[in-house]
Amino acid sequence: MNDRFESLKNTALNRTWVSFLSSNHPYSLLHWSIGGLHDQKKDVWLLQDEMSFEAQEFATIDEAVLWIKENMPEITDVLS
Repeated sequence: MNDRFESLKNTALNRTWVSFLSSNHPYSLLHWSIGGLHDQKKDVWLLQDEMSFEAQEFATIDEAVLWIKENMPEITDVLS
């Protein structure tokens, strides 16, 4: 199971984003470097629910992957 989380992290780092399924529900993890109305510089990782478009910010990819690992242990597919 740890291989899926490692694959998730590596794909996100290589492409700046990755999509995955958790309990048949689609999510994306993506790096967001520019945000806001006036192109504010940001350096965060977003975990986005692809059905509701709700997003959660993380300062590092390691924090994001740890949160995913603790809260979404049922990752079935890593989609690149």
